[in-house]
Amino acid sequence: MRHTAIMATVADHRCTPEFIRALHGEGLDAVRINSAHVTPESIQRMVAVIRSVDSGIKILMDTKGPEIRTADVVAPIRINAGDVVEIISSHCPCSPGRISVMVDNLHQFLSQGCHVLIDDGDLEFEVTHIDGTVVYAKALRSGELQSRKTVNVPGVEIPPLPAVSQRDHENICAARQVGIDMIAHSFVRSADDVAALRREIAGTDIKLYSKIECREAIANFEEILAASDGILVARGDLGTQIPIPEIPALQYSILRRCRETGKPSIVSTQILHSMISSPSPTRAEVSDIALAVMEGADTLLLCGETAQGQYPSQCVATMCHTIESIESHSLRCKID
Repeated sequence: MRHTAIMATVADHRCTPEFIRALHGEGLDAVRINSAHVTPESIQRMVAVIRSVDSGIKILMDTKGPEIRTADVVAPIRINAGDVVEIISSHCPCSPGRISVMVDNLHQFLSQGCHVLIDDGDLEFEVTHIDGTVVYAKALRSGELQSRKTVNVPGVEIPPLPAVSQRDHENICAARQVGIDMIAHSFVRSADDVAALRREIAGTDIKLYSKIECREAIANFEEILAASDGILVARGDLGTQIPIPEIPALQYSILRRCRETGKPSIVSTQILHSMISSPSPTRAEVSDIALAVMEGADTLLLCGETAQGQYPSQCVATMCHTIESIESHSLRCKID
């Protein structure tokens, strides 16, 4: 019997009884629905499918929160290092050479030389110049742009966004109707953001997890921890906000505080990243799983590995076997 649970992100187009059953058979305990990519109708359909496989599978939905994302793409857009692209404020689909970002007046807050990170930093651009409302930026590395990816601009203050967007409100209403188990609130900045989400789920048994993924959350962590039912360490966007080498120590301290206060914890992002396109993990990835178990994480969350990866069942099986190996040696929470 594992102490550490396994959660997997499931995309709308993959949410079939056969897919959920395959992951559940390998050790899946819970499913994450990323509300940035679904509608209220698809949330209700996905929950019905998951419950039909096993009513005991826990379901978490995360909110959009006060985040910035790119718009949709008709088809994935290849971007090569050295390409100069236009970045504009728009909800229109992105196109080759032009990236639409869904926030108003982005050009007013950027300047020459600042860096724009997209999709947890998989794509990075340096602003070369600004002409009117169009920001021109050079790609610093090659990659592929897909729909609705997160946008971060380190060191730049974007105007305050509401803790709960209208899209969040509509998705939460749908989630309440079908009785999901947990909501993870994205880009929490303070206890006030937690309180705003708490009002949305008042009168339900939904557990509220705060995602730690921005500098403000680190600065206000203790008040956020006190106001939340649990904590989710979202290492993807966090790695665009703080130096990546600082993430392991921060993860360790957050999980320790969760254990000390009795609050459940989730660790996510790039746990088995190479298995998006490879049938076997790297040794470092297996060690990452082991370390999180030893630190006392209650749940490990797979993201792109199961949402879009080529080997979702193998990812769950790898995680399950690694967790069982660590726990069988009584190493859980022994790192202190």
